[in-house]
Amino acid sequence: MKHLNIILIVIGVFLLVINFYTISEYGLIESRWLRIIGASIFFIVFTMGAKKKEPFLINAFLLLLISDFLLLKYEIPWIKKLTFGLVVLAYLSLIKHIRPYVRNLETNIFQKGVFIGILGINIIMLYLLIDMVGPKWDDSWHTYLFYLYGMSMIVMVVLGFSYSNRYSNKSSFYFLWAVLGFVISDISGFMAYYLGVEGFYYPDRLFYIIGLLCLVKFSRMDKNKEMLQSYGFL
Repeated sequence: MKHLNIILIVIGVFLLVINFYTISEYGLIESRWLRIIGASIFFIVFTMGAKKKEPFLINAFLLLLISDFLLLKYEIPWIKKLTFGLVVLAYLSLIKHIRPYVRNLETNIFQKGVFIGILGINIIMLYLLIDMVGPKWDDSWHTYLFYLYGMSMIVMVVLGFSYSNRYSNKSSFYFLWAVLGFVISDISGFMAYYLGVEGFYYPDRLFYIIGLLCLVKFSRMDKNKEMLQSYGFL
């Protein structure tokens, strides 16, 4: 598609303005509908140029879109758990997609130590967040899913940075920002919904739009030949 950058910027700015207005003037349901509409628009643009040989990328986008629809009934306990599960699967799909690109990445003892340290800190943060939410958790399964959800986010970010450090090109740039967009959006949404800090709905929507936009751009980038060979494309 020609002029993709301009089209994505126009879509992103339009969605950002209308989402911010809806968040400030209307309720949660209207905001969730706009989230669905925005994700659907990006998904349409995404599928118009998606590569059939990148199924994990397609699966991730589709799972995120389905989870957005489920937000309309998020207050129902089993739907809440299903939404968590679908987002986890979406993030695992992104992990599966990018993992071959960094499979042979060499790391030293210091880097491994930093990774273990970051992992430990994030697990502690997950535990503290769960403790802060307290009675808003439906049951133990809800808690377990949140741990899995948090761990998938951490692994996805680590691989995103590893991919960016290894290749340092436009493809890795857009993937990293897609990952960071989703993670920051999730954290903001968690703070807004579970901790009642409604101002976080704004960064939630901002970074979700950034994540979707960057994922579309990433899907259109020409990948390095070495990366494609490791993924079994050539």
